[in-house]
Amino acid sequence: MKRVLFIIMAACIALGVYAAPVELKVPIPANTPENKYRIDAKMAQIKRFEAANPGIHCVAVNFEYDNTGQFLVMQAAKQAPDVMSVWATEAQMLVAKKWVVPLEDYIKTWDKTAWYNKDAFLPFVVGGIRYGVPDQNYIKHVLYNKQMFAAKGVPAPKLNWTWADFTNAMVKTTDKAQGVAGFAPMGKGAESGWGFTDFIYMAGGEVEQVRNGKTYAVFDSPEAVTAAQFFKDLRWKYDAIPANWANGWGDVYNVFGSKQAAMVLDADNGRAIAINSLKMDPANIGLALMPKGPGSKGRQAGVLGGTFLVTNGLAKSKEVRDAAWKWIIFERWDDAGLADLQAQIKDARANKQFRAQFQYSPLLPNAPYVQKERAILVENPDAAVAWGDPAFLSALPGTAHIEPPVAAQDVYGKYLNNVVQVLFSEKDADAAAIMKDANKRFQAEVLDPLNAAKDQ
Repeated sequence: MKRVLFIIMAACIALGVYAAPVELKVPIPANTPENKYRIDAKMAQIKRFEAANPGIHCVAVNFEYDNTGQFLVMQAAKQAPDVMSVWATEAQMLVAKKWVVPLEDYIKTWDKTAWYNKDAFLPFVVGGIRYGVPDQNYIKHVLYNKQMFAAKGVPAPKLNWTWADFTNAMVKTTDKAQGVAGFAPMGKGAESGWGFTDFIYMAGGEVEQVRNGKTYAVFDSPEAVTAAQFFKDLRWKYDAIPANWANGWGDVYNVFGSKQAAMVLDADNGRAIAINSLKMDPANIGLALMPKGPGSKGRQAGVLGGTFLVTNGLAKSKEVRDAAWKWIIFERWDDAGLADLQAQIKDARANKQFRAQFQYSPLLPNAPYVQKERAILVENPDAAVAWGDPAFLSALPGTAHIEPPVAAQDVYGKYLNNVVQVLFSEKDADAAAIMKDANKRFQAEVLDPLNAAKDQ
C-alpha cells in the first residue's frame, strides 16, 4: 500500500498537482515602531496575494531602497527582494548593472496597459525597453489664484505658455503696496534647491550627467546660468517675490493661501495647506503646466519624484519573474484603491476639511479607473477636490524630469540652496560665477569621492 501511495504521489508531483510553491521575496517597510501600521498593511496584502495565487509563497523582506548603502549590501548577498520599489532616478544604473529585468513582454500583454499615458513609463525606458511600472510619483506644476489673475486682466495660462507669459502674469499680479507678490518661490532649506532645479530644466539645462558609469555636475552650463539669472531677476529686476523670500515648503502655501502671492509651484500636497489651514476656496485655485523656458533648448519641465516597481535581476527563473509580475499588478487600479479614496474623503469630512491633494496618475484621463476615481471626487464636493481637466492631465506626464540620480539631497540642500540665497540677497551677485563655484564644489566634495570609490 505504501508503495502504491508513493507511486501516486510521484505521479501527482510530475503532473504539477503537488508542485512546490514558487518562493517570492517581497518588500515590507523597515522594522521600526513608526512603521508598524505600514508593516501590518503590507502583511495583510501578502495574505490576500497568496490567497489569490495559491502557487506562490511570499517571503517578507524588510527593505526600503537606497542607492548607496543597505541595498548594495543586500544585493551583493542576494538578499534583496525579487520585487522592488526604486527611485525614479535609477533606471540607467540598474539596467547597466543588470539588476532589473525587462518588463516589456509583461506590459504588452497586461489588460490595463492601454489605460496608461505612454509618457508615464519614460523614466524607466532604456534602449526603447520598459523596465519599470510607475508606483508612487509626483510631477511639479504651477498653482495660480484665479481671482487675482482675473482682477489684473491676466488670462488663464495656456498649455503651451512660456517664461515670457509667466513673467507677464507675475509682474501684473504683483502689488507691493498691498504686500502681494506675483510668485512665491521656496527660498530656504533643501526645498529651495529642489525648486530651483525646475527652472534649470525648463531652461534646457541639467544638474548631473552620467558618463562611463561616473557622475559629473553640469549646472554651470549656459542654460543653468540662464535659470540662475532669471531667479536673480525675480528679486532685483521684477521685484515680484515676497519681501520675506526665505520661505520653506509649507511657508509658500501659507503665503499663497493668504492671497499674498498669485502663483506657487506644487507637486501634490502643498495646496492642502492653503485650503485646510487658511480656508482658501479650492475653486479659486487653477493648475498650469510649467512654462517653457527660453531659447532652442527651452522646454516645459517639472521635477518628477517618487518610485517605480521593478523585478530584481537576481530573480533568475521564469517562475519567479512571473510571480514578481503578478505582485506588481496585484490590486493595482482596482476597488481597493477606490475604497481607500472614499475612506480619505470620509476622514476629511469628519474633520471639516477637504481631501485636497493632487494625486498624480500615470493613467489617461479616460481610463476606467480614473473615471471612477474622479466620479467619487466630484460626488463629494463638500470634502474632496477633483483637480485638472483632461488636457492638463494628458500633457502633465510629458513634462516630467527626474531628479538628480546621485546625492540629490546634497545638491539641493548644501549647494543650490546657497545659490538661491545669494541670488535673492545680493543685488550685485554674478549668476555665472556663483553657479560655476557651486558646481565645482559639489563635484569635488561629493561626486569625485563617489566616482573614485567605483574604481576601487
